[in-house]
Amino acid sequence: MSSLLRTEAIDRAELIKVAHTRVELDLRGAAPEQGDTFTSRTTLTFECAVEGASTFCDFAGASLVHATLNGDELPAGALTDRRLALTGLHAGSNELVVEGVMTYSTDGEGLHRHTDPADGHTYLYAMSFLDAAPRWFACFDQPDLKSPYEFSVVAPDDWVVRGNGPAGSEGSGRWEIVQAAPLSTYFVTLVAGPYAHHEIEHDGIRLGVLARHSLADELAAQAEDLFTVTRHCFDAFHALFGVRYPFGEYHQAFVPDFNAGAMENPGCVTFRDQYIFRGAATQFERGGRASTIAHEMAHQWFGDLVTMQWWDDLWLNESFAEYMGHRVCTEATDYPVWTEFGISRKDWGAVVDQSSSTHPVAGNGAADASSALAQFDGISYAKGASVLRQLATHLGDDIFLAGLRDHFESHAYGNATFADLMQSWQRAGHAAGADLDLDGWAAQWLLTSGMDQLAVTGEKPKELRRVPPVDDPEAQRPHTLTVASLAADGSELGRVAVRVAGASTELDLPDGFLVPDAGDQTWARITPSDWSAAPPLGTIADPATRVVLHNALRDGVRNADLSPNTALQTILTAVESEPDDQLLRSVLVFASEHLAGPYCRPADRAARRSMISSVVDRLLAEAEPGSDRQLVAFRLAAAGCDDADRLRRWLAGTEVPTGLELDHELMWAVTVRLVSLTGEEAAIEQALAKDPSTSAAMHAARARASIPTAQAKDRAFALLMQPSTASAYEIYATAAGFFRPEQYEVTEPYVARYFADIDRTRDFRTGWALGRVALDAFPMNWPDRRTLELAEQTLATELHPAVRRSVSDGTDQLRRAVRSLDAFTEE
Repeated sequence: MSSLLRTEAIDRAELIKVAHTRVELDLRGAAPEQGDTFTSRTTLTFECAVEGASTFCDFAGASLVHATLNGDELPAGALTDRRLALTGLHAGSNELVVEGVMTYSTDGEGLHRHTDPADGHTYLYAMSFLDAAPRWFACFDQPDLKSPYEFSVVAPDDWVVRGNGPAGSEGSGRWEIVQAAPLSTYFVTLVAGPYAHHEIEHDGIRLGVLARHSLADELAAQAEDLFTVTRHCFDAFHALFGVRYPFGEYHQAFVPDFNAGAMENPGCVTFRDQYIFRGAATQFERGGRASTIAHEMAHQWFGDLVTMQWWDDLWLNESFAEYMGHRVCTEATDYPVWTEFGISRKDWGAVVDQSSSTHPVAGNGAADASSALAQFDGISYAKGASVLRQLATHLGDDIFLAGLRDHFESHAYGNATFADLMQSWQRAGHAAGADLDLDGWAAQWLLTSGMDQLAVTGEKPKELRRVPPVDDPEAQRPHTLTVASLAADGSELGRVAVRVAGASTELDLPDGFLVPDAGDQTWARITPSDWSAAPPLGTIADPATRVVLHNALRDGVRNADLSPNTALQTILTAVESEPDDQLLRSVLVFASEHLAGPYCRPADRAARRSMISSVVDRLLAEAEPGSDRQLVAFRLAAAGCDDADRLRRWLAGTEVPTGLELDHELMWAVTVRLVSLTGEEAAIEQALAKDPSTSAAMHAARARASIPTAQAKDRAFALLMQPSTASAYEIYATAAGFFRPEQYEVTEPYVARYFADIDRTRDFRTGWALGRVALDAFPMNWPDRRTLELAEQTLATELHPAVRRSVSDGTDQLRRAVRSLDAFTEE
């Protein structure tokens, strides 16, 4: 299957303009027992600039029934490799009609079908990103060939149908959906099935939320929070942007087996349905959901109203939504989420930016569509958002927002490039009387890769030294940040604003433990003055400073600058007084999954788990009944417990802490851990009998992969490396449960087999699933020279790009773990 080349996209966009798209779908046979296909008929009306010209339409159906161009039947050989050749076009208007038999997908792309094991109901949703639209309708599949859309859908009588525009039911299962605003193919969607749904109206906008019927009670209980966040975010975006939401209704569908967190389809955003919480949820988990809602809403302007010209500007869609989503969620809702951004998102991006896969935020070329997906990572999201946050600080809000308004007004319903956005900011700056050097700023921040290091050096006076990345020693990124001095008890002795432009900057601060970027404002590796002088991190009042120090600690471990044992002791001391539940959870997960995993020799892992468990047990015992702290601590205790009898007592309902209910999600957390220790498969069946849900199928898959026997590992490995009918989520769960850190001996035979077999999965997996399984199943918990050699030998062979990226990222992290173990042999 060929991926669309940028040169081909340019040629096609210069030749044709799409005037209208009508798609007719018959979904009445969607139940699995009725087959795996559906019919799709597309009528494309488009203008052509040159008489007699040729181009192609994208179609990836199971079979082409027929196609006509301007009334003439196209020959049988017109379709080759997903491309339908179109010749002899008219100068002016043309009409193409394509009817095909399409296949329902099970990998979360195209028109995905899911049958809920809880009640047997079948649900559909469409995911068209990045090049999956032709899997369910014929189209000119590139972001700059926008079109108004009209859908005619025939579905079972009891189904609900939603899409990019207002949906009207004509009775007898017939629905019409019309969106007059032009859309790019990659965010065209459809949601259809017996979904539970709720609707309200706010400021003239019809708002809806949908989820599977088996989640109806949970959706009803959480709908008010979803609507409240949505209302407040709409009000904030309208005020900030000065442009009203342009696509009519706004539905948010929580759908099964969704690969991404969410997708910004105009008028009908799709989310993974884990955001409808089946059990107890913490404030920060609800905040994470609110942040995602705000992120996808920001896309309605940046990405949907104004769309990138080509995939090389995909980073800006995500960076913008990441920055504005966190900002608006914090400012307009009850969920402040900058701590989440710092401790979770920035750490994700920092790992990527220091890996062999690092790349500039912008200017990566993307010669074809598939290569753009390989650059869709923590740099696109977290680093780009951090850079935009720096730019907003540099420009000031008035110019920053005025530039965005200019951009939306100048390119509404069309396409634009990053250069267009820069021109909008230049105009805004000029109007404000500011002389902006945005080209220089962009060259340093957006067109270079890697992270500067900001380190406190010297005695008196102290200096803040900026060290550019090894691979780019000439980088001259300016940093606007604050530096704080802390006393031994964590109190702040002083704080100073600093703009770092050269190699070093003198610091006028009282003696103490000096923390660069204490407000978490920039993008850099942070090295404080002296870790041995650090106060207990939990005693520091500013949560941003605590985030910066915990990220610095994790960075030090990964770069073999800090002993994993020292880092563990620092974390375990810090969490005793850490007030933020999300920060506490994040650093203890790092301790469990890294410091007691690949950054620890196998013989010492049980001892480190025991140290972590002792602290977690104290946190659990001291937590207020019914509090978020108690819930977080219990989850951590279940995940790290090495006492099978204690796990059995929890499952039996005894010794469960007062204030906690062992809901289905907590039951599965305990069950998965018990099975990984004892191999008690009966516990999986007992849990499934209590919870026969989609989520349960995923948990059961992880539990089965965690059984510590050769027979169970053989079954799980076959599921990873061979075709199957299992859902994508069951495969992901199997990958996550396979190479457990405590199962060193039983998984040893599969390390070499992983590297031998992983690229062969390209024969039956595509898109998101191909790369994700390769990364999730990577044998990270085998940090030794032999594994590293196997990984490097694999990378020296020809691999599918998605597999190569995942194996490369895994190898980079493996190499860091090996280097750390070599550097700190005394541990």
